Amino acid sequence: MDNSAFVDFDDNTEFTGKSKTGLNKSALPSSKVNVYNFDEAAALCGTGKFHYLLMLVCGICFMAVMVETMGISIILPFLKCDLSSTISEQGLLASSGFLGIVISSHVMGFFADTWGRLKTLRTALVFGFITTVISAFSVNIWMLIVFRFLNGLSISGCQACVFSYLGEFHGQMTRLKYITMLSMFLPIGLMFLPGMATAILPLQFDYNVLGLSFTPWRALLLANSSLSLIALGGFFLLPESPKYDLIQGNTEIALQTFRKMFTWNTGRPESEYAVKQVNVGLTGANLNNIHGIKGAFKLVWSQTVPLFSKDRILQTMNICGIMFTIFAVSQGTFMWFPTMLNEIVSKSKTGLLVCDVMNMHGTVSENSTITEEHCGGPVNTGMFQILIIIGAVFTIVYLVFTFTIDIIGKKNLLLIWMSIAAISCLLIHWVSSYVLSIILLTLTLTTGTCGGVVSAISIEYFPTNISAMAMCLVMMTGRLGAVVGSNVIGLVIFTNCNMLFYIYVGIIVVTGFCSIFLPDKKKDKIVEVLK
Repeated sequence: MDNSAFVDFDDNTEFTGKSKTGLNKSALPSSKVNVYNFDEAAALCGTGKFHYLLMLVCGICFMAVMVETMGISIILPFLKCDLSSTISEQGLLASSGFLGIVISSHVMGFFADTWGRLKTLRTALVFGFITTVISAFSVNIWMLIVFRFLNGLSISGCQACVFSYLGEFHGQMTRLKYITMLSMFLPIGLMFLPGMATAILPLQFDYNVLGLSFTPWRALLLANSSLSLIALGGFFLLPESPKYDLIQGNTEIALQTFRKMFTWNTGRPESEYAVKQVNVGLTGANLNNIHGIKGAFKLVWSQTVPLFSKDRILQTMNICGIMFTIFAVSQGTFMWFPTMLNEIVSKSKTGLLVCDVMNMHGTVSENSTITEEHCGGPVNTGMFQILIIIGAVFTIVYLVFTFTIDIIGKKNLLLIWMSIAAISCLLIHWVSSYVLSIILLTLTLTTGTCGGVVSAISIEYFPTNISAMAMCLVMMTGRLGAVVGSNVIGLVIFTNCNMLFYIYVGIIVVTGFCSIFLPDKKKDKIVEVLK
């Protein structure tokens, strides 16, 4: 053939040092010895400095998504004073970023699969940074809502694309472990966010900037945007995914990326990298093939239809449904967690049950606006310190996931953690100790860690040419769950708290049952070859 390299992404191919004909590579003519499939080529690069840098940059990018979307919950009390916002406006603000992500996720997945993972990530970070900077100078609550929505539209390009990007630098032996490890940066972001709040929000300053009162919460928004800049700089040090380059026909570029990975990881010259050709059996869509609006819609459709093919639709729906409930329970609850935490701590000596405390808080009128006497006082950082501890707990949970997922199995890990969360939701009804209450609520929130496992399952299940589109669809339904969860929970938690936690139990049990039917691709056996 004219093309010297073809991509074979059959993840079920067993790598035993033999060709597909069953012959040992050493027995083949020299012209055939250096032909490998993708997993073999990636395995020969080893794992080292390149992958550590890749993990760090992708992790900071994932942290940026978390901080951008969840950071609003930290500054809500201060917006009441500076922007005279009502509780209903704050609820809309809290979900505006998630709504932006939901609306744009499918489009971002399309760009990632056709324009490139790296270009999509860089562009998303640039616009995410710009919208955050502008929102920090909002003159009223509606300007802030609009620009947090636009931030969600932008940052959605990072949330799912970063998983595909990271996974496509790994072979079958290491992919699952590193994708799971990437999820660990979410709780690190959960520590970063209150950590920055502890350092900035207690500061007493009020500068006049262009006629605008510049207070600590605005400075916190700017500080949080620094993660997007750091990640953007990191992505300029990294190449495009070799797997994406291969399916686009950029074979030599992909091989050069493999050689670079090999040299960074082993310290040996590129000439010693054994792979000269990579078998190709799959092609991908490209934006260069678009001619007019009709062509664009046709290409989007061609990228979407395979997700719902006859042999894939049930798994696609199951994965999306599980991600929806995971995000609805974990992130939906977290948006109101600072308020819940503040109420629990303030009434810690009353001996009241958690739901009794929540119902007392619910007597406050929904549309009330805070009065001037509540503004300008010292900031209590105790809540932020508790959030940092919770973030540390999440980090430990992710570490456990990372190093046990291969031993226990993905689906077993999901079932175990869902069971822990369901039991925690039940016990909340009878616990009056505020320390135990916080522990049980934290265990409920850790259902969010299961999202990383479901993401890993999804990346293994969907083919590379629709992987980013699939992940954006999965994460879009997850964020939609967060939007629905945050709004519904806000309406129910302070009026029908007991009912809410019983509903949680039912949802978590059903989700655990559905996880039994998730695809569980067995890891290929990859042995060491051509040292």
